[in-house]
Amino acid sequence: MSEPYCPSCGSCGFPMRTPEDFAGGRIGALYCSTCGDDSGELKPYDEVLRANADYFIRQQDLDAGVAREMARALLATMPAWRADPKRH
Repeated sequence: MSEPYCPSCGSCGFPMRTPEDFAGGRIGALYCSTCGDDSGELKPYDEVLRANADYFIRQQDLDAGVAREMARALLATMPAWRADPKRH
């Protein structure tokens, strides 16, 4: 038996399981509540980068510079940012 489908954020890869996980609480939004705004649209790159770096600092107790580089590397692999490299 396979696992139920769980969409992930097209910006950071975060699994979106509940309405609160989706940008603006909009089930079906392409981005999570961290990466998307209330209308479900992608936030600016610098804001998303900062939020993801802050997450790494909180969750893994990383140095701010290391966390920022990890976030930058992660975002570079994601569809939202990979499609338009000028965004970052």
